[in-house]
Amino acid sequence: MLVLLWHCSTPSLSPAAETCSTIRTSYNPTAALRSDAFTLTPGDPRWSAFLVWAKAKKLYTFQIIGLSQKKGDSPGVIFRWATDTVWQKDVILPFGQALGHMVAERRWRDADFPEFFSSRGGIFDVDLAERLATMDAQTLRPWQEFFHSVTAPKSPARPRLNARLLSVAPDRQSASIAFGQNRIALYLADRLRSDLSLFLTDCAVAEFFEEYDKSKQSTSGERTEMTAEASAAEHRGNVSSSQTKILGTFPLRGKAIYASQCSGCHGEAGDGRGMLTLSWLPRPRNFVRGSFRYRSTPSGSPPTDADLFRTVSKGLAGSGMPAFEAILSEQERWDVVAYIKQFSPRFASGSEPSPTPVSATPQVTEQRIARGASIYVDSGCPSCHGAEGRGNGRSGQDLKTAEGDPIIPRDLTHKWSFRGGHTPSAIYRRIANGMDGSSMAAYEEVLEPNDLWDLVFYVLSLSPEQRPREKSVMQ
Repeated sequence: MLVLLWHCSTPSLSPAAETCSTIRTSYNPTAALRSDAFTLTPGDPRWSAFLVWAKAKKLYTFQIIGLSQKKGDSPGVIFRWATDTVWQKDVILPFGQALGHMVAERRWRDADFPEFFSSRGGIFDVDLAERLATMDAQTLRPWQEFFHSVTAPKSPARPRLNARLLSVAPDRQSASIAFGQNRIALYLADRLRSDLSLFLTDCAVAEFFEEYDKSKQSTSGERTEMTAEASAAEHRGNVSSSQTKILGTFPLRGKAIYASQCSGCHGEAGDGRGMLTLSWLPRPRNFVRGSFRYRSTPSGSPPTDADLFRTVSKGLAGSGMPAFEAILSEQERWDVVAYIKQFSPRFASGSEPSPTPVSATPQVTEQRIARGASIYVDSGCPSCHGAEGRGNGRSGQDLKTAEGDPIIPRDLTHKWSFRGGHTPSAIYRRIANGMDGSSMAAYEEVLEPNDLWDLVFYVLSLSPEQRPREKSVMQ
């Protein structure tokens, strides 16, 4: 299991917590139930019964209630768990983790909140983080306005902020989670346990352990006792030895920031398998491979530190990677870059490759665009991106990433979805350098610089001058 380092408020435990020192069950036959941690794991035979119990008690319910900006602390989002029960507790999730949840799992887009965005520049049907970044990417002002609006007592958006455990899956390990009124996601067992550990302790759910033992006694007349060794194993943390080794080897300042802001998507081990995005295709970047698409360097080369810093700061349009420049300080972003590099041996030499030279952008002319159209066809671009650049080429239907995930070629008629940016120089580098780990080849050695610029101008000509607005205001 991946352990997410989320900041929590003071626990609010059930009345059972007051008398836990005297409670003995088959789960804790020789010691008091822990009042500082929730240690029940999916491997325990009680797990499936606990999920059913938690659903009945409305324990696994939560809602987003606002933005947290305590002086001296990094900003976060407040989640209220187990509302109106004895287990109710407010938990502050670091902004990066909260964004992963809102974008990856709830799949919030500006079209979900027409009452907020209609009067703020219109609706473009893009993910929430990207849309708010277009309003102001360098401060949290748009986020402050957004949360102030949607959490207001009479806001029509309030029902969309709620979530609950809908049903326990047939495997009795995972569960379906309902978000708002029309979205459902499957949470695997480790994700469920991670959430529960945010606001519970063993002591707080002593009632469950007692009821479990009574049900076992009534059905079989037997009581399963845990050995001291098994009990100790159940109460140990859930970070694997390999993860401990990876994270313990690099005492960098970026480690805590990464664990807090990035691990939910990219994983504690940097392998792109964070529990917030296990259903994403393609998956978040696998830092262990050290293969990056959005670089200023030639094909096959690792990115520069500036490349990584740019991605962390500006995010990747049309993806779940948000812009962190409004959330983390410049030094914190550099610290994260330094830590990310520790995951892959490709950065071990300490030397950076040189970026691909890019000349000053030439003047755009109709002749250059027309020539770029011919180069587009001659270079085989339509096979993936389609004759009109809509990403519907026949060969593009079977493309996969280096990890084996399916790829949808970019729709070139919507430059705002270009994840590495849509400035002429950014597109030039992407065509020249290719995109490692994908099927986008490098054309630096195939096309002359003038040809590359003509192709850039043609690609940009496929998009309208202004970003199209969404006619429908709701998904």
